[in-house]
Amino acid sequence: MSRVEEKIFYVSGRPIGRPVNRTQSIPVLVQTHSLTRIRAFKRWMKSHDFDCSDALEIVDDGCVGGGISVRAVCDLKEGDLVATIPKSACLTIQTSGAREMIESAGLAGSLGLAVAVMYERSLGPASPWHGYLQLLPDRECVPLVWSLREVDAFLSGTELHKTVKEDKSSVYEDWREFIEPLVLSGTWNLDPDRFGVEQYFSAKTLVSSRSFQIDSCYGFGMVPLADLFNHKTGAEHVHFTSVTSSSSSDDDGDSDISYESHDGESSIVNSNTRSSGKDDTNLEMIIVKYAEAGCEVFNTYGIIGNAALLYRYGFTEPDNQYDIVNIDLALVVRWCSSAFSGRYCRARVSCWRKLNYLGSANQHCEYFEISCDGEPELELLVLLYIIFLQEEDYEKLGYMSDALVNLDESTAIVKLVKATSNKRMKMDQETSGDIKELLVSDNVCFALSSLADLRESLYGSSSVEEDTKKIERCCDMKERKAYHSLVLRKCERLILGRLRDYASKRSSKKKL
Repeated sequence: MSRVEEKIFYVSGRPIGRPVNRTQSIPVLVQTHSLTRIRAFKRWMKSHDFDCSDALEIVDDGCVGGGISVRAVCDLKEGDLVATIPKSACLTIQTSGAREMIESAGLAGSLGLAVAVMYERSLGPASPWHGYLQLLPDRECVPLVWSLREVDAFLSGTELHKTVKEDKSSVYEDWREFIEPLVLSGTWNLDPDRFGVEQYFSAKTLVSSRSFQIDSCYGFGMVPLADLFNHKTGAEHVHFTSVTSSSSSDDDGDSDISYESHDGESSIVNSNTRSSGKDDTNLEMIIVKYAEAGCEVFNTYGIIGNAALLYRYGFTEPDNQYDIVNIDLALVVRWCSSAFSGRYCRARVSCWRKLNYLGSANQHCEYFEISCDGEPELELLVLLYIIFLQEEDYEKLGYMSDALVNLDESTAIVKLVKATSNKRMKMDQETSGDIKELLVSDNVCFALSSLADLRESLYGSSSVEEDTKKIERCCDMKERKAYHSLVLRKCERLILGRLRDYASKRSSKKKL
C-alpha cells in the first residue's frame, strides 16, 4: 500500500477517512508530466500560504481532452471548509509586476488583466505566479481563437456567428491600439514574441474563462485554485465566501460571493465589498452540497445559456435549462417588411420604441430572448401586437402613448389592450396572472411561427435529426469545436420548435 493510500484526510479539522483508489489508463510519460505540473502547483500554493484540504484531488486529463478538474478524495459534507485562498496571491493588475506599465497606459478591466497575464508569462520561472501559470493551458478552446473558416463552418446560424467575428476584430484592434505601442516604445523592454497578437488572444481566453472580480481593493483578477473547478448547471458543490480575519462582528463576517458578468466575462463578485483601503481578507471555499468520494466537485458559473458557455468557456450542456435563443430586431423588421410596406413597418417600430417597451428596463435592445421552454419575451409580443393593430386602433394608441410611458408594465399593457382591442375580445386575462396572454392573438401567433421559421432558416438545409446524428458520431473530447457547436445549434433549434408550439397552442385557444 502506498503512502497516499495510508493517509488519513482532514476537512475543517476533522478526520474524514481514506482516499478512494482511482485507476488511470493514461500513458505513463504523459501521466508523469501531468503529475509534475500538479505537484509544482501544490508547492506554489504552499509557498503562498494557501490552505487546501487534501480531501480535494486536482486531476489533469488534458492528454485526453478533459483538462483540469477537481475531485473529492472522500465524502465531503455541507459546511466543510476545503480551502482558504489569500487574496494577495491572486494575479491582478494591482499585484502584477506590470502594474506601473499597465496603469501608465491607462489600461483596466479585462484588457489590463490580459496584459498582466502576458507579462507574468513572459517572465517564465522568474514570475511569482509561475507555479500557477504553468498549470494553465496556453489558451482555452473558445470561439474567439478559432479560425474564421472554423467560425463559419461551425457557428453559422447560431447566436455566436456574428458576435465572434465582430469580437475577433475588436480584440485585434485593442492589441494594435494599446499593446503594440507598449512594445514598440522600448520603454518597458518587452519581448515582441511574448506580446504579439496571438499571445494577446491567448491571454484573453484565460481572462474570459477564469477571472473573477475579487473586491474593490484587489479588483479584477485570476484566482488560483478557484478557477480549476468546472461548471455544471444545478450541481454546485462548492461556494466561495470572503472573510475578514481581523474582525468577528456581524458586519464584517462572512459575505457570499456570487457570479456576475464583468466586461462580458464571468467573474466572482463579493456582494458585500468594502471600500476601505487595506484589505487583509481571504477567499474561503466551502462545500454547500454533499460530494461523494471519487466524484468531480463542481462550481457554478451562474445562470448561463449555451451560447454564453461556449463563448466564454468552450463547452455546452445539452440539457441546459437556462438556454435561450435571440431573435434580432432586424429579423423582425425583415419579416414585417415582407408582409407590410416599409413605411408601415418603420412607423409601427417607431411607435413601439416611443412607448419605451411599456416600462421595460431593456429599452435599447436589438434582440428578443426566447426562453428554453419556447416562451417569447414580453417586448416581442408588444411589438407584434402593435404591428397588427388596425389603423383605427393604431391611431388611438398614438393619442394615448404619452400616458402609457411612465406606468408600470402590467398597468400599461392592460390599458393598451383595453383601448385598442376588438370589442369581442374578453378581458378575463387581466386577472389571470399572465399579462402576456392579453397580447397573443391569432395574428401574433402566426408572426411568432413565421419568425421561428425565418430564424431557423439561418442554419441551412440540415434538419435537427441530422444534427443529432452528427452529435452522436462526434467525440466531445477529440472534436470539441464541432461537437459543442452542434449541441448549441441543436439546442437553439429545439427552442425554436418550442416557440412554434407556444404559438400553435395559443392560436388554437383563440379559435375555440
